[in-house]
Amino acid sequence: MRKIFLTGMLLFAAAWSASAQYYYDRSKNPDRVPVQTTTQDRSRPSNSGSYSKFFFFSWDGNKPLSNTSFVDQASTFGTRLGFRKRINDEDKLWVGGDFGEFIYKQYFPYQTYQSGTQSLSTDLYNYAYNYSLTVNIDYYFLPIENLITPYLGLGLGAGYYKFAQYYNIYGTTGDSWGFLLRPEAGIVATYKKNSPWRLKAAAHYDYSSNSYKDLGYSNFTNLGVQIGIVKMIR
Repeated sequence: MRKIFLTGMLLFAAAWSASAQYYYDRSKNPDRVPVQTTTQDRSRPSNSGSYSKFFFFSWDGNKPLSNTSFVDQASTFGTRLGFRKRINDEDKLWVGGDFGEFIYKQYFPYQTYQSGTQSLSTDLYNYAYNYSLTVNIDYYFLPIENLITPYLGLGLGAGYYKFAQYYNIYGTTGDSWGFLLRPEAGIVATYKKNSPWRLKAAAHYDYSSNSYKDLGYSNFTNLGVQIGIVKMIR
C-alpha cells in the first residue's frame, strides 16, 4: 500500500511539473493570450514624444505699420530667443516665453522745419529701440518629430521702447512701457525625423500700446519675419 501511494505521488508531481512548464511557455501554449497592440498604438511612431522641450534663436526682421512719419524703413537688426515645453502627450500644445529686440532707424536729409514763427534747418536721425518679453502658447498641427510641422502661436507680454531723435547738436529721447500682443504662424522643419536640430520660420504681427507724445509716437504695430535654429531637448 505504501509503495502504491508513493508511486501515485511521484506520477502526480511529474504531471503537475509538465503542465506548469506547458502553461508558461508562450510559444507552445494556445491558452495564454499575448498582449495586443491597438490600431492607435501602431499608428503612432515609436519615438513620438521623445522631446519635451526646445530652445531657439532667430533673426527677426520687421516692418513698421504705424508711426511711419517717425520711422518707415524696415529693420534687419533684430533677434529673438525663446523656450518651449510640451504640455500634452500628442506634441501639439507647447508653452514658454520669448525675449526679442530690434532697432528701427531712419535718416531724414537736410531741410527746413517751420513751427509758428520759428524755423530750424537740419537733418534728422530717428531711432526706436524695441525690447519685448512674452509668454507664449503654440499649437502644432502635427507631432513635432515630423519633417515639416506647421503651427500657430500667440504671445502676450510687455514691450519696452526707447525713442531718440537727433538734430544738429541737439537731441530728444524718451522711453515707454506697453502691453504687447503677438499672433504668429510658422513651421518647424528638419532633414530627418526626430532630429535634435531644426529650422524655424515664422511671420508675426505685433501690437503694442506704447506711446511717446513728444515725438508723436503712439500704438506701435508692425509685421515681422523670423528665421532661426531650434535645439530639441529630451
